[in-house]
Amino acid sequence: MSVPAVRVGAVIREYYPRAWQHLRDAQQAKMAMAPLWSTLLKDGLVEESVVTHPDGSGVIGAWLAWPPGGQAELTELFRGCVRELWACLDALVAESVEAFSALQRLRRPECPRFFPVADSLEGFRASLAESCMDGTLRSHVAMVEDCQPFQDSDGDGDGDGDGDEVIDRIRRGLGYLLEWEAALDSGAVMGAWATPVEPQVHAAAPAVLESVEAAQPGALDGQERVLARYRLSSYQSGCAVNAQAGTWVDLCFTEGFAPADDEDTFDQRLSLVIEAVTRFATSFAWLSSQVPGSRRVLSAGRVGATDTWIEATRSSRHWSAEELAALASSDIGLGRVQDADTLTLMVSTPGGVFERVVPHATPLRQHDRRGTAAETAVKDAAATWGLPDFVMAPSVERKGRGVREISDGLLVVGDRGVVVQIKAREGEPATVERETSWVLKQLTAAGKQIHGTVRRLKTQGVQMVNGRGHRLSIDSPAIDWVGVTIIEHPVPPQELAVPEHHGNTPVIALLRRDWEFLFNQLRSTHAVVGYLHRVGTSAPVLGGEPERYYELAAADAEAAAEEADPSWTRRGGQPHSVPLLPAAPAGSDDDEAHTMVRIMLEDVATSPLDPDEWDTRQRVLASLDSLPVGYRTDLGRFLLDALAAVAEPEPGTTVWRMRTFIAGPDLDQLGFAVCSALTDHTRAAFSAWLQLRHHERGEHANLAQLMSVGALLTPRADGYREWDTTMSAISGDPELTGEELRAYQDLFNTPNGPAGTASRPSP
Repeated sequence: MSVPAVRVGAVIREYYPRAWQHLRDAQQAKMAMAPLWSTLLKDGLVEESVVTHPDGSGVIGAWLAWPPGGQAELTELFRGCVRELWACLDALVAESVEAFSALQRLRRPECPRFFPVADSLEGFRASLAESCMDGTLRSHVAMVEDCQPFQDSDGDGDGDGDGDEVIDRIRRGLGYLLEWEAALDSGAVMGAWATPVEPQVHAAAPAVLESVEAAQPGALDGQERVLARYRLSSYQSGCAVNAQAGTWVDLCFTEGFAPADDEDTFDQRLSLVIEAVTRFATSFAWLSSQVPGSRRVLSAGRVGATDTWIEATRSSRHWSAEELAALASSDIGLGRVQDADTLTLMVSTPGGVFERVVPHATPLRQHDRRGTAAETAVKDAAATWGLPDFVMAPSVERKGRGVREISDGLLVVGDRGVVVQIKAREGEPATVERETSWVLKQLTAAGKQIHGTVRRLKTQGVQMVNGRGHRLSIDSPAIDWVGVTIIEHPVPPQELAVPEHHGNTPVIALLRRDWEFLFNQLRSTHAVVGYLHRVGTSAPVLGGEPERYYELAAADAEAAAEEADPSWTRRGGQPHSVPLLPAAPAGSDDDEAHTMVRIMLEDVATSPLDPDEWDTRQRVLASLDSLPVGYRTDLGRFLLDALAAVAEPEPGTTVWRMRTFIAGPDLDQLGFAVCSALTDHTRAAFSAWLQLRHHERGEHANLAQLMSVGALLTPRADGYREWDTTMSAISGDPELTGEELRAYQDLFNTPNGPAGTASRPSP
């Protein structure tokens, strides 16, 4: 393999920020060692001795007296350098898993991820078997294996292969790093290395120098070391003999240090190791950049629900009881605090007043121009907190003699879509007046582009590539579209009134910060797209979307729940009512349970299918993502508890847990089941259960346009993964015979059979 030549700093820093920092710290530790060594060598005592024996033979010797604490200080600097280099390699693996965890579920999430280095193929494979690189790219794993120190140049083990010089240098570097870690763990320390080069001897007459021979290089410490041997003829006692050692004294790591030649120094070896680690970081970043589709947002911008939603009584702002009571009793129960770096909303809820911190937008990738980086960030945010399956990359098609791009990207979930236009401010901002003019001009231009895109989409369907790199057919004329203009500006004008938009397609203006707020708040593409269709117009001022969201959330919380379908309550269904727009960020009440739902969706999204089945799966994923946000914690906790309950069934028994959700008369029915075993028999039973529930819904609704989607989870015990996810979907009339219907009802609708619950949200 060859290591690509790319811009080292920028690309590593964007894809692997933690690894880049560790690499910088290692380089700084190396740089700090050189001046310290020079000072110690100057302050220390390198004593030389010249001894001539009566027979005319003699030796030149030397020893080093370290200043107090100097050797230990050097050793700690070196230990820190080695530690940071390992941390850089481990961070490459860990950050790769984070970047691509939106593309596949980890095989063993409880296992630590690290960069494996072994002295044998068996040892390397044993590390991989522990899932140390699970979640990284196959190309990452292949590179790491190819560069292991035990690998021979041509792979035949005889050492005579031509090999790739760069790869051989990387292997040597990793080999040194492995040796150094073991030596440091065993207590080895830094030392001095003496390399005799050109010793000289001068003797007074009548003595004559016959020969002088330099000794072999070696460690210089408190014991005298011979640097050269010489012989004098006609030597008489009392003859003056002077000598120069002619020796280089270098810093070294004495444990196992055996230089191949005069140029093989400790400094050269350490530089080689840093070069090897840097090449790994560069290559990991380059390989990552070649993967199509969306990724997670940059690490520096990630925030969790627990970081942005706290009880106001625990706030560092120390709100008084009077201030909180006044807010809770106000008309809208919403307060706003604008700081230099964050927006904080004070939200009154039935559970008390909470602070909702709205962070700045995530950082942009610096190796791209601002406009391109903003487009990437917008797509990555939708893929991180929503599903990458619904994020469509911009496509280009020919128009006459030229080409045109279909928007800056689309979101498509079921029969609803969003046309996205991104306007990024390049260069340095000017006066407030000029920046206001720039924003207004961009809003007008983006609105025209959105209308042109929608006209094209309504003409005929399009082929687009989604965030997983799958090419899909989009029936764009049948989709209900809204437009979103996203403004990327380092310091957007404050309190800028958004002009009224005129046209057939609604257009909403957002800051990129507010786009990320919506996705982080709801963590569902279906929910965000539904929200944008619901509001239909821009907030009164640019940047006011978080406040508008909470005004609507307060209205949802006060809305009366619709009456549940009595046919479901008669069969044991339990009606529930939750706001469509929750005040608390999704997952803040139980992040583990909410993540469980996301993992299940990822299982469905990443299951191996033929390309001609991708469009069907897209429809199924849209149905699953339509589950309202307010139900997801409940569903996730049900699935986690059910998996634990069915893990160890009684011998000869099969244990089931089932739940059904109907979130509205026009939405698909969703069924979730957990079973203790996955067999042909349980698959058939799951299919029968889903058919029965779909048939029963048809007793009170037209099944022609409705679908029932089911997900079955079954635990595994082989360690490869925790459970299997089986998906099934049915639309139209299942045409059950009378015998089948009675059998299914006896099995699933009796007190002793598996039970389900039905749920629906408030408007």
